Amino acid sequence: MPGQDLFLVVGASGQTGRRVVKSLLAKGLGVRAFVRSQAKVVELQDYLGLDEIPADNLEFVVGDPLDQPQLLGATVGVKAVLTNLGGGINTTTEEREAIEHYYLVKLTQAAAQNGVGQVVLCSSMGTETPAAIPRLAKILEAKRRGEIILEKSGLDYTIVRPGGLHNNPGGEPVSLARHLPGFGAISRDDVAEVMVQAVLQPAARNRIVEIINDGSGLKASSPDLFSQPL
Repeated sequence: MPGQDLFLVVGASGQTGRRVVKSLLAKGLGVRAFVRSQAKVVELQDYLGLDEIPADNLEFVVGDPLDQPQLLGATVGVKAVLTNLGGGINTTTEEREAIEHYYLVKLTQAAAQNGVGQVVLCSSMGTETPAAIPRLAKILEAKRRGEIILEKSGLDYTIVRPGGLHNNPGGEPVSLARHLPGFGAISRDDVAEVMVQAVLQPAARNRIVEIINDGSGLKASSPDLFSQPL
């Protein structure tokens, strides 16, 4: 992708990650998709419908996102990283810490070494008040530790905290603020678009935002999304 801005998407085959890849490609941007296996490559190709996408705009890295040398290689020449890795409710304590915490230590070190301009992290609402959601408290606590790693890394960052995720089509208005007054839900389409807008809008840098669809606010694709008071 000579001369083209390149964006690394980690967790690119996941439910939100694949939507991030799709949005970046739709804007003519270069994508390096980091996935865990060749089967995930095929899965992502099927989702995207690669016949419609210029081959020069997309490349794949197959590997382990917890492997430091692989992260170093994946972040070479990258303008920004958009990361969607996350542990589910049934992960063990060790798995949760690896995915939500230690992975971000390794990612930020690799990004800093390679001069990456920005890291956009998909986290979750509730990370500052985990006790309010007891069944998710351990996950939210681990996510908060990961957020802090990114905040203190010295890298430009955007932390996106969506409410409950669903797969309904996006395009509804998005309420976006540092702290929203209540919990809510949001389409994965809109979460992905907010993450992509975060790398396109300078006003998104070094911010933490909570997002839900509640019938108010701008659409996720708005070029003024991060210019509104937070």
